[in-house]
Amino acid sequence: MPHSRTFDCIVLASYDIGEADRFVILLTREEGRLAARVPGARRVKSRLASLLPLTHCPVELKESKGSYIVSGIAMAPRPADPAHLQNFLARTQMSELLLTLLSDGEPVPEIFESLSLLLQKEQCSPLDLLTFTFRVLALLGVLPEITNRLFAALTPEERSFVHASMHGAPVDKTVSCIRLRTLCTQLVREHCSRPLRSMDVAAACNA
Repeated sequence: MPHSRTFDCIVLASYDIGEADRFVILLTREEGRLAARVPGARRVKSRLASLLPLTHCPVELKESKGSYIVSGIAMAPRPADPAHLQNFLARTQMSELLLTLLSDGEPVPEIFESLSLLLQKEQCSPLDLLTFTFRVLALLGVLPEITNRLFAALTPEERSFVHASMHGAPVDKTVSCIRLRTLCTQLVREHCSRPLRSMDVAAACNA
């Protein structure tokens, strides 16, 4: 007999399938990344139609034969505002990073909390994206120690920035982030299984 549970979810991605359904990749605090089918999500006036990428809301999931089906949402989620391009690109890079690095069913509550806090902000800046990425890499155990040779060329202030990012602490916003972004991009490309399209788009927009 299928049973339902309600999870606090962040939608990382969605894909249209069939005639009216949608397939979503969700991030939850308790279960980590989950994939679920959303029946009838593309029908006119479907309440589940609002379950789109970068939305955050309680989602009722029904588990049956090892798969999940979205059976309801507790409240209509507030979608991300795409009006500001840099804000939209930063959020998109965050979600794509997690899609690439996280595995299904491996919860990392600190990552969920970090993303949730950022999505509550009116604007996510490139600085937010940089600190978030360093924190995610640290929480997943793939960020080298500060004493590693990769950090040798950084100034003490830049190393302090990385250290604060790793632990979710406030960072010094006056530090130049040029070398830090280069280092962060290198680390992401080393550990991601595929190139991040949003990263290339952001680079082109900033060129």
